[in-house]
This record gives sequence, C-alpha cells and structure tokens, in this order.
Amino acid sequence: MMAPFTEIPEGMSPATLEMLDRAFSATWHELQSRDGGAASSEGDKTTRAAIAKSILDLGATGVRDQRRLKRHGLHAAEQASRRTTVDVAK
Repeated sequence: MMAPFTEIPEGMSPATLEMLDRAFSATWHELQSRDGGAASSEGDKTTRAAIAKSILDLGATGVRDQRRLKRHGLHAAEQASRRTTVDVAK
C-alpha cells in the first residue's frame, strides 16, 4: 500500500519517503485492526489523507522515530474521525 503523500517536500530522499510510508502503513494497519476495517470509503479517504499529511509534516521537521510518527498519525486519524462524525451529524 502506497501512502497518499500528495505534496512531498523538496529534497526529501527516497529512503526517507520509504520510512514515512512504513510509518503510514503501520498507522493504517493499527486503525484497521482497532475498527475491524468497518469504515466508510469517504471516511477512509479523509482519514488516510489526515494520517499522510500528519506523518509527512512531522517527517519534514526531521523526525524519524517510527513510534512517534505513528502516534502522530493516530492522533490525526482521531481528529479526522471526530470532524467527519460532526459533519455527518449536521
């Protein structure tokens, strides 16, 4: 699974992108395990984008710790889920 990194900072090496992709994949896998994979495709799209942006933004600051990147991604997913739930309730 390729992470949906749409805007990659200039000068980021392929090795760094691969490492960020692994952090994204680990984050997504954990979310799927928690939720049993039961999310809407629109919710998935929003959540995946939030995770990717979060991990890429943190990675662009020089963070390479997989656990920290994953925690950051999980937090972004939680925030995206809350926004999606509020939007649906309106």
